[in-house]
Amino acid sequence: MPIMEHVHDGVMVLKISGSLNFYSRKTFQAVMRNAERARFDHVIVNLREVDYLDSVAIGLLALAQARLALKGAVLSLIGPQSKAKDILEMANIPKLIPIYSTEEEAIGLEVAG
Repeated sequence: MPIMEHVHDGVMVLKISGSLNFYSRKTFQAVMRNAERARFDHVIVNLREVDYLDSVAIGLLALAQARLALKGAVLSLIGPQSKAKDILEMANIPKLIPIYSTEEEAIGLEVAG
């Protein structure tokens, strides 16, 4: 599971490809730790190229949101495709983490803090 990182308007954007699951958890956790240490106010996870999420991925996203919230930061998701979007919705993730269609839409989010 490759993760590309870039900063756009002071927001850390993580673009994930492939599957976010039990087997890729350590990579995701390491990238999120780096984003936390860098003290970004907003981290966006681009899921447009993610073809599969499992229950571990749901837990990782919820944990990432909670850890960032403790530091006054926001986590947003963008672009989950049909299967991944269905899994996120079944787990009620949109009630916990906002989901946007585009990076520009997510960056327009007002950051609390």
